[in-house]
Amino acid sequence: MEFIEIGLKLFIFIIGISLFFALVGFLVKKYLSNFFDKIFSSIKNTFKKKD
Repeated sequence: MEFIEIGLKLFIFIIGISLFFALVGFLVKKYLSNFFDKIFSSIKNTFKKKD
């Protein structure tokens, strides 16, 4: 029975981590996508000015 309990704990632990990372990834995409777009646009503009 101990193996079953350890397996269940590991299973719940893995699910919790995956949900946590899914949430973090969602928030990062939501809030940082605009941020990265601004950075990339500014980088592109600087390269265009050099040409």
